[in-house]
Amino acid sequence: MKTETKAATTNANVPWENFVKFVRQLSHDLRNQLNAAELQSALIGELTNDAELKSEIRRLRELVSQLGLTLQSLSVSVAEPRPTALPYAVKDFIADMQKKVSHEFPEKGRAVKWEVLPASATLNIDPELTEWAAAELFRNAFRHDLAGDELEAKASVTGDWFTFSIREPKTKEIDPAQWTQPLQKVSHGHYGLGLRRVRSILAAQGGELTAKFDPAARALTSTITLPCSRESP
Repeated sequence: MKTETKAATTNANVPWENFVKFVRQLSHDLRNQLNAAELQSALIGELTNDAELKSEIRRLRELVSQLGLTLQSLSVSVAEPRPTALPYAVKDFIADMQKKVSHEFPEKGRAVKWEVLPASATLNIDPELTEWAAAELFRNAFRHDLAGDELEAKASVTGDWFTFSIREPKTKEIDPAQWTQPLQKVSHGHYGLGLRRVRSILAAQGGELTAKFDPAARALTSTITLPCSRESP
């Protein structure tokens, strides 16, 4: 009687928690090795008086340090956020976002068309995490398949909800169902984890991230929604 052994499938779903543990452990192990390499290069630099060799060793240390920062950033991008909520006026959030976009994208940022509807409301959020999440939408838009340079950013308050949306023209159709799925698009220096982190940051603060593609206008609108409190007139 013959027995058949089935090969283990290679596309089995790995729980996200296990993936996060793997990334964090791998990052930790590699950073330890990079730290050792940086210390060794520093020692070598002390053993020579050759100016050219010292310059190359310094460059090597910078490369090693950059690798460590990349690994640290990767660990952060897969971990679940732990926001510290603070009162943050909507008008201040918008003003800070405009400054951040202008600073981070000095050229492309000029083409962003802002539409801010006045409202006196206060968010209860982690300012640093939430600003990073909103800025990531701009980074993603400028990085991928943008038809032209102009983006439309709109902020408004309706009832007890604050919405911040970005409308970006596209050269081809986008499937919003796949838009925030991690590891969908991987390229040099980018691993398709940013939008998942955006969604996690917002969810941890009672908000959400949604996306809608208009095939007629060939435009993708991504919207951040967060609870807020209205100020009494």
